[in-house]
Amino acid sequence: MDYRPLLARRAAAEVPALFRAGAATPPGVIPLTYGFPDPGSFPIQGLIEAAGRMLRASGREALQYGPIAGPAPFLDLLVAKLRQEGIRVTHDHLVVTAGGSQGIDLITHLLVDPGDAVVVEAPTFIGALQTFRNAEADVHEVPLDGNGLDTDVLASLLQRLVDSGRRPKFVYTIPTFQNPAGVSLSLERRRALVDLAHRFGTLLIEDDAYSELRYDGTASPSLFSLDGGGAVFQVRTFSKILAAGLRLGYVVAPPALLPRLLQLKVDVGTSPFATHVAAAFAGDGGGTLDRLQGHIETLKGVYRVRRDAMLAALAEHAPPDVDWTVPQGGFFTWLTLPPGGDAAALLPRATAAGVSFIPGASYFARGDGRRHLRLAFSFLPPSDLAEGVRRLCRVIGSPER
Repeated sequence: MDYRPLLARRAAAEVPALFRAGAATPPGVIPLTYGFPDPGSFPIQGLIEAAGRMLRASGREALQYGPIAGPAPFLDLLVAKLRQEGIRVTHDHLVVTAGGSQGIDLITHLLVDPGDAVVVEAPTFIGALQTFRNAEADVHEVPLDGNGLDTDVLASLLQRLVDSGRRPKFVYTIPTFQNPAGVSLSLERRRALVDLAHRFGTLLIEDDAYSELRYDGTASPSLFSLDGGGAVFQVRTFSKILAAGLRLGYVVAPPALLPRLLQLKVDVGTSPFATHVAAAFAGDGGGTLDRLQGHIETLKGVYRVRRDAMLAALAEHAPPDVDWTVPQGGFFTWLTLPPGGDAAALLPRATAAGVSFIPGASYFARGDGRRHLRLAFSFLPPSDLAEGVRRLCRVIGSPER
């Protein structure tokens, strides 16, 4: 059957190899590709105990359909968790999602009609780009530097778009330990970004997947906490701090927009079972977040060692004129090849040498990105990271034959 006449426009394009391949890696190849959590860090025994304790206490509620916004015990957990970060919210700000990606998708469907302008960082998260393309948005880019999104360039872009009658629906940003670049937005630029949103009448989507995994430095306030006028959606996830397979995330939304967001959430509530388990695990049944916070501290120790192993290997093996970011947290570093380098052309040679990565062009909506590539340090032990970087740098330093 010829399905092509039946496909919606958003599904008609050829599926990129990146999405077809998923997490598959050829045998013998060290994958510095996907930013998966360390599987050895999953608190399996703690989750088993929490699930049993929760089922005995509230199994009927956990195994039934639940509220669209999320079960009250989990919303209570989120309110307490955010309060510890200086973010004061109520249930009226919150909706539980199937990971952070569903949150981005819901907000996009709330705001974007085909052809609407949106603004992203260059580079940015592949999944968000795909979501915006699925919505047929007109995606504009603003470059990053070592201090994050360039707010001066953003201001000029917003002015041009508004002058042409095309006010952007939102600016999507990952201000803390950005994916893929690993950089963080400075405090000065955070304040400038919030001011720009109010000045130009647009919204901000703050994708905050990694801020809890800080290994060095001092935290800056979130965009949501800096904003006093309801201009920020914050998207969060438990995938990096508990278990990706639970598929739990949440959106912190302006209360006036939450009912409209819930109207679009047609899944009859994100897994009540998973949310009840997470709530039971977080405080070990004691009404606090001690167990979850303790687990996050353990994760920070694991990932700090892995980050340091990758950075040390780059310092030892990288050829001249190769640069990389030094993230203070998160899962990634962003490598820049010497002038004339092409990461996509390098990938087949690297794979043949036993190491893989994601070429940087995948992270751009319009820009080039060919000299860049993303390296993930979260998934592999330090010895594999060091060997993978050694193999990669040997290929970079070897002229193509």
